[in-house]
Amino acid sequence: MIEKIHSTERAREGAVWRRSGRRQRRRRAALTSTVLIATSATLVLAACGGTAASSSSNSSSGVVNLTWQTMWSGNTLTLLSQMVNAFNSSHPGIHVTESNIPSATGDAKLLSEIAAGDPPDVFTEWNPVLGEYAADGTIQSLAPYLTGKYAGLEKWEYPIALQGGQYKGTLYALPMSMNSWALYYNKSMLKAAGISAPPTTMAELYADQAKEWKISGNKLSQIGFYPIYNLGFEYFGSFFGAVNCFNSAGQYDFAGCKGAQSEASFLAQYDKYPYADVAAMQTAYGAVAGGDDDAFVAGKEGFNMDGPWEGAQNIPVTNPAMTSNFGVEAFPGTEPAPSTFGQGNYNIVPKGAAHPSAAFTFISWLAGFDNVSFTSQIDPKGGWMPASPAIVSAPAYQTWLKANPWLQVFVNQMSSPYSVTPTLTKSESEFETAEATATEAIGEKTKTPQQALAYIDAQANSGAGG
Repeated sequence: MIEKIHSTERAREGAVWRRSGRRQRRRRAALTSTVLIATSATLVLAACGGTAASSSSNSSSGVVNLTWQTMWSGNTLTLLSQMVNAFNSSHPGIHVTESNIPSATGDAKLLSEIAAGDPPDVFTEWNPVLGEYAADGTIQSLAPYLTGKYAGLEKWEYPIALQGGQYKGTLYALPMSMNSWALYYNKSMLKAAGISAPPTTMAELYADQAKEWKISGNKLSQIGFYPIYNLGFEYFGSFFGAVNCFNSAGQYDFAGCKGAQSEASFLAQYDKYPYADVAAMQTAYGAVAGGDDDAFVAGKEGFNMDGPWEGAQNIPVTNPAMTSNFGVEAFPGTEPAPSTFGQGNYNIVPKGAAHPSAAFTFISWLAGFDNVSFTSQIDPKGGWMPASPAIVSAPAYQTWLKANPWLQVFVNQMSSPYSVTPTLTKSESEFETAEATATEAIGEKTKTPQQALAYIDAQANSGAGG
């Protein structure tokens, strides 16, 4: 399974990510009580002359024991086990043990462990907190390890993979896999609507999808396309040049960003359709409860923005009848060429980790650096985009692409100059939460497009900033 980043309504587990884990929208403040409790426990130990135990250590044989903590569940755990076994067998001086925790409480647990002086050596993060963690020292810089054979690691990555792990130019996180987003379409629904080819412009998309809705009275039985439900502002930003909109003072400025204005107008086109009914249908198909089904997988949606896992994992497993009934095209946005916004499953070394150097060896291996052959075989199993074009070029990955040519759209977007990763800031969590709320407000007609953009700015800039 892949950890896919879904909207708040579609949250599920196991980037990647819910089939990939959805980023849980929670502010750091919500974690304060948990951290205080853990900190108090640590202080009590210190007062009694004790110390917090470390979860990783050197064994008597000189082997470094690392702990890897993830928020995955389900089928993804089988892949993680394969990764751990392969690493341990090829690195006799390091032994990794993986453990998984619920994604809903993952960051709270990590912070409490750090406060208690007992963090894991490696933590896989997909929530929008890397900028905040880097700024306040929650995670360690990886810059000290970019020497020797690792000196070229940053250039080895896709630019959007590298950018997603950098805070103010310094590397703090390495992705083990990435997301890429494109437009899925249902072939039989196109044919039934009298449409001979998938759309190549936004105007064609709107006209085509309008022919596919089926609403009888108050009953919705089929969706054309509904970008508002699928966390529109975040997912569609790269197609409009609206991922990173800042003013000269470094504050979020979506209200004054032409790309964001175009994106908001695009989303507002779809507010004529019933938000509540679409949400209810997606819920009924399991898109909220952690399942791998949604209206598109079920054959009840004409177009859907999604990642490679939809066709590689969810459709074959959940509804095999759809396997030959879908196609994928780059989304026809306003940018001159296809693009995607960067997201991934980023591995970090928490503050206080006992063996940061060995941890870096492990996370660079997970990324595929000096491990291209194995990674090129494991990424297709998860439906994942690699962190580097070197992995895509490997024979195993090329075999997967030839067997599934529709995947090439996702791969091409990874190296597009128009693909963008959200800049890591201390208030990125507040920003993305505001994007989700603003998207819903447009769908429910409680805010105009411009009001929605102003709301995003206000909420994001009221956070920590920077």
